[in-house]
Parts: sequence; structure tokens; C-alpha cells
Amino acid sequence: MHARTHLLIAMFFGYWYFQLVPSFETWEKYVFSAFLIGASLLPDIDLPTSSLGRKHHFISYFATHRGAFHSVWIPLFALAFSKVSPMLRAPLMAIFVGYGAHLLADSVTKMGVKPFAPLSKWTIKGPFKVGSVLETAISAAVVMFFLVQPF
Repeated sequence: MHARTHLLIAMFFGYWYFQLVPSFETWEKYVFSAFLIGASLLPDIDLPTSSLGRKHHFISYFATHRGAFHSVWIPLFALAFSKVSPMLRAPLMAIFVGYGAHLLADSVTKMGVKPFAPLSKWTIKGPFKVGSVLETAISAAVVMFFLVQPF
């Protein structure tokens, strides 16, 4: 999926996280939001044409796209570490939510993801094509969701 779609999907999941865990202070919500944005784009850092990959193109020399960076290890580490370090709860949970949203979105595409790479080559794939009209429709649906939310 494209960066804008990943951002919107991560914002959607972040919104629901705030609804389920309303104990965040205002400053924690800003920290969470900043890390959520970064984490939603981070898995594509191994793709030299992605938003982050263009700035860090050397990473694509060491990692294949939709390989280790598209696995569950980083979000699971963030989740586990957030339980050990409550002071870092906001950024670590944002990494868990944003990164997880990215993996979930990519798992419904034809390319899919290998959630346990590099330990397993098992792939989760879906029917959607990256850049399709359906991807645009998903993005539009998320924007409409936010437009109808009361302030």
C-alpha cells in the first residue's frame, strides 16, 4: 500500500487505541501520535522508492522488501518492552499500533507479508493490488470516518 494509506490506517487504529485506553495525558498523546506516524511508515524503509527508503536507501542493500522489516518482531518487542518500562509506554505502544497497522494493511495485498521472517517463509496474502481503486476507497473511507467524528 502507499504511504498515505498506511498513515490513514495507522491513524484509524490510533484513534481506537485512544478510545480504549483513555488514561493518556495530553503530552503523551502528542508523543504517541508522532511515533505512530513514524512507525506506520517504518516497515517500508527497505524499499528504495518509499518515503523513508529514499532517505535511507542504503538499507535496501542489506534487506529485501517485505522481508524482516515486514515481520512481527519489532511490534512484539515494543509491546513487551512497554510492559517493562511504563515511562516509555506512549512511544512503544505507538510503535506497536503503527507498525502493526502497516503489517495488517500489507497482509491483505497480493504481495502479502512474511510475519515470522527470517525464521519462516510462510506468507499471508490477500486479494488487493497495491495502488488499486480499492486502496483509494479505503483511504477515502478512513478520511470520511474522521470527518464525521464529533469534536
